[in-house]
Amino acid sequence: MVQRVSRRCRPATRGTAPLSANHEQEDSVSNPMAISRQAGSLLEQARGLALAKFNADQSGKNKDKVCAVAISVVDSSAHFELFSGAPGYGELTGIVMGGGASKQSASQLITHKLTQFLGSEEGGGFSNEQITRHGYDAHGRGAMNCAEPKMYYLLKEHEAQTVRNWVVIPFNYTADQQLVYNAPCKNCRRWVYRHFHPLSGLIARAQKGPEAFEA
Repeated sequence: MVQRVSRRCRPATRGTAPLSANHEQEDSVSNPMAISRQAGSLLEQARGLALAKFNADQSGKNKDKVCAVAISVVDSSAHFELFSGAPGYGELTGIVMGGGASKQSASQLITHKLTQFLGSEEGGGFSNEQITRHGYDAHGRGAMNCAEPKMYYLLKEHEAQTVRNWVVIPFNYTADQQLVYNAPCKNCRRWVYRHFHPLSGLIARAQKGPEAFEA
C-alpha cells in the first residue's frame, strides 16, 4: 500500500529527534549513538512495511523483485512503498492517474521525467540504452527498472517532497523466501546516496559493508 502524505510533513513528536540532511555529518560526530538508534529503528519499521507489501502482493514473489521503502525523517509516520519492474511502474502510473491524467499521459510523463533525470549528471549520466535495457549491474536490466528511481519520481515530481528528507531502504526475498535488506544496485549507487537522506547510506554500509558502494 502506498500511504499519502500531505505536501508539508508534520514535525515528529516522539521518538529520536529527526536528523536534517544539512546537520547529519555534524550530528554523526557529536551523537553517533543517537544516529545508530534512529537507523536501527527506521530499518525495522521499513522491514515491517516491506513485509506487509510483499504479503499483500498478488503478482508473485521472486528473488529479483525489490520493494523500496521511503520514510520521512521529518515525520516517520509518513512513508511510501513501491516495487521494482513492471509492478512498480504500474503502481506509479496508477498514482499519477489519480491526479486526473490518462494512463497514456501518466506513463509518458513518468518515462520522460525519469529518462531526463537518469540521463543527467546528477542522475548517474546513463545513456538511453543503459536506462531502458542494460545498465551497470549484473542483474542485466536498465536503470529505470529499479524501484529507487520510481520512488524518486513519486517523492519529487508527484508529492513535491524534498527527497533529501527521506530515507530509502530496499528489500527483496531470497530464493528460500526470506525478506532481506537489498542495497541499491550498481545502477542506483550512481545517484541514490547523494539524493536521499544520508541515513540511507549509513544503513547500506551497516547492512552490506563497503560493497554497498562499489561501482
